[in-house]
Order: sequence, then C-alpha cells, then structure tokens
Amino acid sequence: MTLLSPTKRPFNATIRSDRAGRRSWVVGVLSSVALLAMVLVGLVGLPPGPALAQSQRIAAVVNEDAISEYDLDARLNIVIATSNLPNRPEVRKRLAPQILRTLIDEALKLQEAKRVNVAIDNNDIADGVQRLEQRNKMPPGGLSAAFKKAGLDWNSLIHQIRAEVAWVKAIQTSMARSVKVSDEEVALYERELQRNIGQPEYLVADIFLPVDSPAQDEEVHTAAERMIEQMRQGANFAALAQQFSRGASAQRGGDLGWVGPGDVDQEVLQALRAMSPGNLSQPIRTFGGYHILLLREQRISKGGQAAPTIALSRIVLPTRGSRALTAGRIKSIRSQIQETNSCEAFNALAQEVGSPSGPMGNVDPNLLPVNGQQAIRGLPIGKPSTGIKQDGAEVYLMVCGQNSGGLPDKETLRARLIEQKIQGIAQRRLRDLRQQAIIDIRV
Repeated sequence: MTLLSPTKRPFNATIRSDRAGRRSWVVGVLSSVALLAMVLVGLVGLPPGPALAQSQRIAAVVNEDAISEYDLDARLNIVIATSNLPNRPEVRKRLAPQILRTLIDEALKLQEAKRVNVAIDNNDIADGVQRLEQRNKMPPGGLSAAFKKAGLDWNSLIHQIRAEVAWVKAIQTSMARSVKVSDEEVALYERELQRNIGQPEYLVADIFLPVDSPAQDEEVHTAAERMIEQMRQGANFAALAQQFSRGASAQRGGDLGWVGPGDVDQEVLQALRAMSPGNLSQPIRTFGGYHILLLREQRISKGGQAAPTIALSRIVLPTRGSRALTAGRIKSIRSQIQETNSCEAFNALAQEVGSPSGPMGNVDPNLLPVNGQQAIRGLPIGKPSTGIKQDGAEVYLMVCGQNSGGLPDKETLRARLIEQKIQGIAQRRLRDLRQQAIIDIRV
C-alpha cells in the first residue's frame, strides 16, 4: 500500500468515458483508500433522517446479487444528507434511478474483485473510515457518531468503502502491474507540456454520466439537467460527483485538476472558454456520455507544474497485515533512522526495508496529508522526520532537495502516464462489466 502519497494534480486530463480525470489514482502502488474522500459538510447536527424503509423487496438483480429497496433507500438518505438537498418525495424520486446505477456499479466491482480472488479485510475497512475522518477533521469514531446522529445507515457507507477498495485492488491484481510507459511516450508528453506553456488552462471539476447505448441518451441528458438544477438550488457538487459520476475523478468529488489545450475534447474546451470561474456548464455531450463541468479557476500555463516541489523519500514500517514487522525489528529500524544524516544513507536503509519505502520523486508539499505536511514543516534537508502513524504503518520522511518550479522530471511524468493508463483500464473494464452483466431492474 502506498502511504503518504500526495494527491497530484493531473496533466493532460482527457475527459472521455474511459479516460476522465487522472489525478493520482496510482502513485507507485495503488492506495486502497486514497479514492474514498467523501463530502460530509453539514452532516453533523442534521436532524435525524426519515426512517429507512423496512421492505426487503428487490430493487434490482445484478447477475447473482440482489439490491433491495432498503439498500436504495439507505443510500438515498446518505446522498441527501451530504449533498444539501431537500428531503422531499419528488427529490428522492428523481435521484433514485441514478443512485440505483451507483449501487449496480458497486455490485459489479465487488463481483469482479471476487472473480480475481481479491479479499477485503477489517483492516482495509478501518483504514477507509480513518481516512474519511482525517479528511473531514473528525476524531476517531466521529464519522460513525455523525451517521448515528443524522439517522443514517452506517452499513451503507461501509458497503461503498468495501466496493471502492475492492475495485482498486482488483485492477491492481488483474491489470495494473502489466502497464508500461516507454521513453518515447514520456518524451512526447514532455513536448506537449512545453507547447501548452503560455496557453489558458482551467481548474475543473467534472461529473461524467455515461451513455452505454443510444436508447439511454435522452434519459441521461435529462438526469444531467436535473442535477444541474439541483446544484443551482444549493446541492453540493462534490457530493453529487462522488455518488453519481462514473469518471475516474468521482471519489475526489469530481476534481480533475488543471486542464488546457490538447487535454480535453474540443466540445469541453469550447465550453470552458465561454465560462467564468464559479460557473456550471450545461450538459456537454462527448464520446461516451455527458459531462457537467464546474470551473473553479483559470490561469496561464507555466508548463504543468502549479507550485514548487520537494524531493521526498520515505521509510514505511508496516504494523498490520501480512507484511507487518515484529516489534523488535521496528525498534531496530527506528534507531537506524534516527542515526541517518543524509539522503544516501536514508535511501540505502529504505532499500533494505523494501517497497514501498524509497524515493517518492518531486512532491508538492501542499498535497501531502496533513500529518505529512506537519512532519516536514521546517525539516532540514537530510534529516529524518518523526514517525507518522498512518494506514497500518509507521512512516518516516526525509527532504532530499527542492525544486523552484518548471516541468516535472521524467520519472514524475512516467508515473503520471502510468496513472492515466490504469485509469483508462479501470474505466473500460467497468464499462465492459456493465455491458456483459445480466441486470434486472424492478423499481
């Protein structure tokens, strides 16, 4: 598991059904909980939601698995609570078809994970919950307490976490390890970034609604229009993106990062050029489906790097799972870490410890998790940080250099191209699973 990986902004984030948004889906090894960011603004203190329907009637059957009306109602309550939508019958009726599609996709992801023999244990779920609490500045146990106070079904959230973790692991197990990027691809990518210097680029969030067959076009277009109307009435874009978008950026609240000329379909670029920061687009039809865009900021490109970076290295000491180190081994490595006074010595020890320890490349410190930012704040080059507890491991960091800006190095570009390819694989695989599945919708 990759620990303390920064959330990188994408470059060349092509908006397509199989290639939408690629902001750090994988950095080195896939993080099984990095995609689980959930908007919880306003959840604590909400009045209790309506009682969940007690009916266990079937809402849909996905191959051999059933989705009950109870499951659908439970997820509806979560979406309404986290999206700032009014809890009215007509709103629930409009949302239900899209939420059911989300539950169907979750069933397909879990089935695929089972097919490739991926197992999700309690530690994976605990890590996912912990990550949500950290991102929402909640104490341990705060998320379950918020759900209880709002009258929401905790098991529905756990099911969503399980599906996303299983999907990431399934893609990693079955396909991601074979992904390669050639030197020629890296060189082409670098030239493309150079060409974009001085051109407008846009900080964009995206909701992608796929059209799997021509018969669905009108239905999906109508759903997109209704979603835009709800957001203009106060619904939270990020929460709706997480629940309804089928793009790779969904679990980041739709965040695509900065995109510019050559990065997106021409229809999308034309829409962005006509928008002002803070504006929502109308539904935009591209190959594969409809996009709803939120333009956050606009700037002139400086070559694909928004901020100065630092060269960062890490040593990861697993404390849980099959790779956990013994207490004695951890104590010994801790002592060696504190004695290191150079990046060469630190990286040599990291190589001895083994993956995922080692150099992390050039990293924007502002995109590290909060505890990582705190650990390196004021840290001199060549000095180890204090230990950081995260994701079933103890992590130590060392700053090995600083970069004032400019184009990323070739290895950073290679890592981002690998991320792009893996995202494309994941999107195409899910689309294929939808088309091959036997789905019986009964509501």
